[in-house]
Amino acid sequence: MNLIFILLSVVSIWSIAVITPGPNFFITAQTAVKHSRSAGIFVVLGTCTGTIIWSLAGYFGISYLFIAAPWIYTILKVGGGSYIMYLGIILIINSCKSNTQLDIHLENSQSNFLNWRKGLITNLSNPKTAMFITSLFASVLPKEPTIFIGIFIVTLMVVISLIWYFFVVLIFSSNKVSHYYNRIQKWLEGFAGIIFLAFGAKLIFANK
Repeated sequence: MNLIFILLSVVSIWSIAVITPGPNFFITAQTAVKHSRSAGIFVVLGTCTGTIIWSLAGYFGISYLFIAAPWIYTILKVGGGSYIMYLGIILIINSCKSNTQLDIHLENSQSNFLNWRKGLITNLSNPKTAMFITSLFASVLPKEPTIFIGIFIVTLMVVISLIWYFFVVLIFSSNKVSHYYNRIQKWLEGFAGIIFLAFGAKLIFANK
């Protein structure tokens, strides 16, 4: 299979997957607009760390492990869905607090490591990502791909994720967006919390 075709296929499919709004997008945007650009960047770095892990897992065919031992997939799915629902509950609770309480919470949560971990765990909370990446690799890679191709494609996927989420951070950390966010903060956090709850519940209770 032509290398250019492989790369174009990965770029197009993965780009669509990345820009589709989901927990990674909402946690990045919410952190950037509510905390700071720096906090959002560390969430992005955590998200992309998760992308590296899932990409390597997908490349080495972790979906076959899930098929051979379905209970592993079930544990990851329930655990990940529960964590995403937990994030949703926190957002809804914060949307009900006063601005003073929120400001105190913000001052106590500006840890680069915690923001990185938040992005990482949010990304790793969805084991379906590994299934998607495995399917992507299975559809575009030759039967016997070289390690070079695998590393190059994983790097390409991470770079695409970095570019997109850095763009999200740049937009949502701007003064104009922050100004509008502060005016409707409670409504947006409540809305984001509901989305997280719905996504987590779907992840837990979906048959596949």
